[in-house]
Amino acid sequence: MVTKVIIALLLFSQGTMIEHTVTDGVKDCLEKKRIMERNMSDTVRISCAKVEAQIETVEGVEFIRSMSKVN
Repeated sequence: MVTKVIIALLLFSQGTMIEHTVTDGVKDCLEKKRIMERNMSDTVRISCAKVEAQIETVEGVEFIRSMSKVN
């Protein structure tokens, strides 16, 4: 596992984070956020955040194992 600062796409429902994913930067995160907001209900909140994350790579795909917000 590797620790690095990334831009993550976060999905919240009823105040609880239910999904998170690694993005390729701010532009990529905002594009994905716009698409998700068009296709999802108003009961969820989607945001992009700069986080320090422990990243695990499985078959070339990066997954967040743990993270903390960077100010």
